[in-house]
Amino acid sequence: MQPVPQEVADQRRRRIRTEARDHGRTPSAVVVALAAWTILITNAPPELLSLAEALVVAKVRWQIELIFKLWKSHGQVDQWRSEKPARIMGEVYGKLLAMLIQQWVFIVGCWAYPDRSLVKAAQVVRDHVPDRASARACVTQLTEVLQAVQRVLKRTARINPRNKRPNTYQLLLALTTEAE
Repeated sequence: MQPVPQEVADQRRRRIRTEARDHGRTPSAVVVALAAWTILITNAPPELLSLAEALVVAKVRWQIELIFKLWKSHGQVDQWRSEKPARIMGEVYGKLLAMLIQQWVFIVGCWAYPDRSLVKAAQVVRDHVPDRASARACVTQLTEVLQAVQRVLKRTARINPRNKRPNTYQLLLALTTEAE
């Protein structure tokens, strides 16, 4: 357990009260009191995972959720233009395949750089779709296009570091530098 700043607790309490009111209920005093804490439950022993590390791992889990959100919002895998089930499935599978290729480009092009924004990287990948499409029949051309994307990702798509509320990559780097 770790206490949260007062403004975070107040924000949580407002959300709890709003949701309870929307459902015609009154929140319990215990729920309102627990809003002042971040509580993590794990079976990892303290020797393997400290509280600080557990809090960072919880933030990393959220990053995984953001990847799925990126797939849905930018890849539009939950939208289609047809009403015919076979065409819908074809479109969904095509979009999922495109997101899989995009993820592969991320892994090859910017996964080694923790300060990269996947949203910005997705834009770089989308910007090079016409090049990839024209190179689909030629392995040499496709390799050149993917290397160009990799070079662009190496130089761009950065997340600006923050001092007040560090990004997840900053928290992870802090953990690794503390361990050294």
